[in-house]
Amino acid sequence: MRDIWVNMSNPSPLLPVHLGHITHIPSWTATSKVTQHSDIVLRHRPVCYFASPQRFFLSRLFSAFPQALSLIFRMNYEMGSSADGDRSSSGDSSNHVLDIYPLSCYYFGSKDPLLLKEETLADRILRMKSNYSRYGSRTCVVAVILVELFKHPHLLLLQVKNSFFKLPGGRLRPGESEINGLKRKLSRKLSVNEDGDGSDWEVGECLGMWWRPDFETLLYPYLPPNVKNPKECTKLFLVKLPPSRKFIVPKNLKLLAIPLCQLHENDKTYGPIIAGVPQLLSKFSFNIIDS
Repeated sequence: MRDIWVNMSNPSPLLPVHLGHITHIPSWTATSKVTQHSDIVLRHRPVCYFASPQRFFLSRLFSAFPQALSLIFRMNYEMGSSADGDRSSSGDSSNHVLDIYPLSCYYFGSKDPLLLKEETLADRILRMKSNYSRYGSRTCVVAVILVELFKHPHLLLLQVKNSFFKLPGGRLRPGESEINGLKRKLSRKLSVNEDGDGSDWEVGECLGMWWRPDFETLLYPYLPPNVKNPKECTKLFLVKLPPSRKFIVPKNLKLLAIPLCQLHENDKTYGPIIAGVPQLLSKFSFNIIDS
């Protein structure tokens, strides 16, 4: 594996990312020793070749069906539910050309760390049960944000405690709309002004939905017909970036740019939701804009 670390350790509050700041690190062990939480780490994996192209193609083709069902169920869900003007007005599903700007167009800095819950899996399940008894099924909204590097689309992820990865976003408040909730979460984790209205974030269409049928760790890209009361629904929204903006990340989080080719079906490292993002983006044509 070849890892590339973009150095963001300059003490200045905001630093433009230039390709001249890239340092090659031979292994992930060396990368994990980096303590600057405002760094952006870019990880690449070489392409693997298989002796049987037909078997490889068929396995990848059929493994994409659950993600396709996620999109179908999302469309049926939105058609059957009441119209949400805030949600429908922000996305245009007829436009399948996505503009992606180079990583060097953006600025990155750090801010005070977020308060993260220290809890075990059993504690988390108890908290989910308590919240479900009070508020019912909860909804999480996360953002799919793309940038360009080396003429390839990269997905922006957050890494927590140098261990697991997550898409920017979080849980909605009771009665909060999906678009406003996602803008609030993005402002809290990626912007200078945490109390802003989030108007500088352009939230597009919903790409897919994942469901948690019970109080367990597994989520599925479809809702089984025998499940009448799912415990959680996670919705992925496409967030389009402007030609330039500032990303201000809490010091106890890392902002990562991961190429789509490495995410594809790599659920052991990134989890099923993140690993399924390349399939959800397959309907788009990427328009990479030169800086």
